[in-house]
Amino acid sequence: MLKYLLFDLDDTLYSTSAGLMEEISVRMNEYMMTRVGVPESEVAELRQFYWRKYGTTLRGLYIERQIDAQEFLEFVHDIEIAKYIATDPRLDAMLTQLARHKFIFTNAPASHARRVLAALGIAKHFERIFDINFIAYESKPTPSGYAKVLSALGARGDECLMIDDTARNLVPAKALGMRTVWLDGNHDPRTAEGCESADAVIHTIYEVEKMFH
Repeated sequence: MLKYLLFDLDDTLYSTSAGLMEEISVRMNEYMMTRVGVPESEVAELRQFYWRKYGTTLRGLYIERQIDAQEFLEFVHDIEIAKYIATDPRLDAMLTQLARHKFIFTNAPASHARRVLAALGIAKHFERIFDINFIAYESKPTPSGYAKVLSALGARGDECLMIDDTARNLVPAKALGMRTVWLDGNHDPRTAEGCESADAVIHTIYEVEKMFH
């Protein structure tokens, strides 16, 4: 029986079209150029390399360039959230209907997650935030992070459902026995890396409620 719902945060609880993650990406580029000294012409390719090898730009910079991870997180998330997202009564109502324990599992820091949840008006629904600090910068989809979350919950994999907009982040969850939902907001064909690990595909966060009917 499903007891625990694990929600990704960015581009999952709000639409990709909001533009918030695009702004965060711009700030990541700026950090790499101004704080690390990466030439602008090399930033995109290096970020893609880090994303494929380590899961996130942060993880790659942390391992290969020995950056101060907290400085990076503070810099890239220093954004006025309200410019991009607003209170979402429909999402609030849907989460109210999901009578299960709800958590955030994100590669962002908890401080950013709290600001996003507050802006959406849904913070009250989530019992805990499992953030990038909790998983020691290992980041999704590194399997050890998922095991840490299960251990903290005192839960079995088959008691959990995970919702994420990045298909490959579902692979370790599926391997641990979790039920998995890919939020494919772009309506892309099932060709994304890791999409075979999705038990279900939805196109908006509001469809999660249908999983329990």
